[in-house]
Amino acid sequence: MESMSPNWGRINNNFVITGNFPLDLSKIKVFFGGVEAVLVNCDGRDLYGLVPKQPAGVKEITMEVDGQTYTLDNFTFKYYLTESVTTVVGKFGETDPHVVGTLDEARLNSTSHLAAVSGQDGDNLIVSCGGWADKIYLVSFDDNMMVQLTGIGYMGSVATNNSRDGVAIVARGDGQIYTAKRSDGWTLNATGITYPFAGGNNQGNMSFAEDDRYVYVMGADGLHKIDLENKTTEMMFNVNQFSAEFSGINTSQWRYYLTYSKYDKAFFCSYPDNNAIFKYWQETDGTWKVERYAGFKASWEGDNVTGDRLNDAVLKNPCGMCVNSKGELYVVLQGAHCIVKIVGREVSLVAGHPNQSGRVNGTPTEAYFDNPLCIALDGEENFFIGEDNTGVIRKMTIE
Repeated sequence: MESMSPNWGRINNNFVITGNFPLDLSKIKVFFGGVEAVLVNCDGRDLYGLVPKQPAGVKEITMEVDGQTYTLDNFTFKYYLTESVTTVVGKFGETDPHVVGTLDEARLNSTSHLAAVSGQDGDNLIVSCGGWADKIYLVSFDDNMMVQLTGIGYMGSVATNNSRDGVAIVARGDGQIYTAKRSDGWTLNATGITYPFAGGNNQGNMSFAEDDRYVYVMGADGLHKIDLENKTTEMMFNVNQFSAEFSGINTSQWRYYLTYSKYDKAFFCSYPDNNAIFKYWQETDGTWKVERYAGFKASWEGDNVTGDRLNDAVLKNPCGMCVNSKGELYVVLQGAHCIVKIVGREVSLVAGHPNQSGRVNGTPTEAYFDNPLCIALDGEENFFIGEDNTGVIRKMTIE
């Protein structure tokens, strides 16, 4: 091991170590602070690889060859965290018509729901978009392609299961439940289950919880549990049981979103028309509880999106939500054109410029969004964001 270049960088940056190595890559391992790197090529003299994800700071570089570990005092690497917002599908402003093809060629309109699903090298996306002519697409980063999965119109919410190898999708209006699995090439299959919609032709909102056998749907009348194996539905609670909590809430909205937190053992549901987020959970005795969790302030009460989640933050049209491995709740605010994070009682700004729309990438605090609707978290905790107006899906990386 003679030299390494560069000696600083970020995740997936290229590096080369010069020295004397075997040609067989299977005999070599390189570690940055104990985290194994992906090796790409070796000609015996130069060893090429990609920097692995890790905490910020100076890392010791070690190498393992044929089971023998080698360390040099002057081999260190300074790791910088990556924060960026980039366009991964579509082109700003080109929203009609829908176009399938390579990710550069693909065009879409009004992305309302996203689900990250397992692929070969990382996660891909199942996308519901199109407004009144909803379509379901597979965005495959493995193949650099977007393809349409079904010709069935008026599709709504998409929920990915815990293993990321399957999704459930609800059709708007008639409440038909479909499933798709990676093993079947993401072919949509009708389950024969009809979710009993109440309150009109809304998009529905679904989430898996702890068990992939069950998917949950929040409707105008309450929370429903759908058994995908026995093909049955069961109401968990009716909104009428919580008249005080739902007082003044329009439960028949066209859009609202549901997500589950394993950290809190609870569901969170957003009601954009009321600037509100609810929390639902089941006690050990089987009873359900409902809490007014965040927002509930009218838009005219101010432009502040941060602060205490009930006393200070004005959450204008909260839509899609997701929860990371730390239990932090991320929420896209359609009306405020930004993304916020809720930890405990505190709401903080993650990306965008509150109450300013735009179509700009960059770092999260440099980026501008235009009516963001949905958000999904992949297996490496990258965020994907779909918007109503821009015609693109964007990737946000915050290490």
